[in-house]
Amino acid sequence: MRLSIHKETPARLPSTRLMRLFKMVADAEAPRNDGNVNLVFATDAMIRRLNRQFRGIDRTTDVLSFHLDEPDDTDHTFGEIYISVALAVRQAAEYGHGRYEEYLRLACHGFLHLFGYDHTEPAQQKKMASREEFYLARLHGVG
Repeated sequence: MRLSIHKETPARLPSTRLMRLFKMVADAEAPRNDGNVNLVFATDAMIRRLNRQFRGIDRTTDVLSFHLDEPDDTDHTFGEIYISVALAVRQAAEYGHGRYEEYLRLACHGFLHLFGYDHTEPAQQKKMASREEFYLARLHGVG
């Protein structure tokens, strides 16, 4: 499985760490280990438009994940994740950590959504949060 990072806004990104994080999550969680995932760092306007179009919610959000069809071709696009750069920066300040850490947290959240995790129910939320913490700790050499 391959990750492609795209920027729709002039943000500096921890690209190497994003790639390592993706490899960890995909190696452990991906149902099949082929295809491409696009990670897009987007504007609030783009995120709001996608959120309205696909979820019927007319506001920005921090991360959106879209699992796409799985054709037989190994070059298919497995999924796409969109992260709002501006909202990530605001959340990083609110949570008291750096923007790179917030980008990594949101990317991990999006990766897990692609591989079947959800957080609509309390038990699902707990399991997904635990997996996020696990992968982020591993990325930082803890655990």
